[in-house]
Amino acid sequence: MGTVIVLTNAFLKILFTMKKTLFTGSACLLLAIGTLKPAPAEITTQTPSVIAQLTNDSLQPVATVEEEVELLDPGTEPRQELRFQPQVNLKQTTIMTMNMNMAMSLAGNPMSGVNLPTTVMTMETIVTKVDANGDIHYQSSCTDADVVVDATVPPEVSKTMKEQIKQIIGLGGSFVADNRGRTKQGNFVIPEGIDERIKPMIKQLSNSLEQLSYPLPEAAVGIGAKWQVSNLLNLNSMNLTQTANYELVSLEDDVAILEVSIQQQADSQELKPPGMPAGAILTLNSYDAQGQGNVKMPLKQLMPISSNFSMTSNTQVQVKQAGSNEETVMGTKLSMEMTLESEL
Repeated sequence: MGTVIVLTNAFLKILFTMKKTLFTGSACLLLAIGTLKPAPAEITTQTPSVIAQLTNDSLQPVATVEEEVELLDPGTEPRQELRFQPQVNLKQTTIMTMNMNMAMSLAGNPMSGVNLPTTVMTMETIVTKVDANGDIHYQSSCTDADVVVDATVPPEVSKTMKEQIKQIIGLGGSFVADNRGRTKQGNFVIPEGIDERIKPMIKQLSNSLEQLSYPLPEAAVGIGAKWQVSNLLNLNSMNLTQTANYELVSLEDDVAILEVSIQQQADSQELKPPGMPAGAILTLNSYDAQGQGNVKMPLKQLMPISSNFSMTSNTQVQVKQAGSNEETVMGTKLSMEMTLESEL
């Protein structure tokens, strides 16, 4: 099962299909990071308060508004339909390791970079039912989450990150997907005592679950097959276009290996993300993101055996505070690398 993973200022939304399970794990990290307070040195006294607020609250999940799947090349013979066929009670444990760093600029002047510690998360997934039509019912939850202490990361940042990410242990839910990986329904379970700032994000995740999927091709495909998934997305109130390209490089004993690339772009537009101060105006000047990776996916399981993905995005926004005619431009470059390993 692939993933849908997205952080504001670009994260990632991709890897394979049946991605709701891994999406839950990615959301866990996303939500934990969303509660972090920027270090005082990173937001100067001249930085508008609205920018500080944006840095804090801009980590939101994506909602797919529209998608289109196009088979570009069916590949060589022999060909077969790619369908997920896990058995009831199949249980998998998945370890996800993620590294991120962010560089910012204010009014064209570089600011201190934001270094985040490596995050390691454990997800457990179990298939509870498979319908006659191939629909797959499953449960997924975050069973452990921690950070790796790194000398390059300020101790206070690692400490805060550890405290916040521990809160999302237990976040998960029940989901239903068809055998092409398209999510049909699902609900999240919120752990008791979770930070109040996280709850609205989880609600948004739950409300948009049915829109968060990328299907496998309907037609039979062979080695070298290529398909493209185009989407119109809404990312934290930002409308953008996303194009994901897949290539089937290996298919043996129902284990598929895919190469994946992703591109995201957005036109200039006014943004209204949750948590914006009253009267403030936030305008997106530009946004673009590029990502690539690969995934090794058994069709008889829910989660990939392994996957690797990296993504880099560049965002520029313009902020005008309430009662002021002054506008401040903030730029953000976010880089992310993720690896995933699963076992039965």
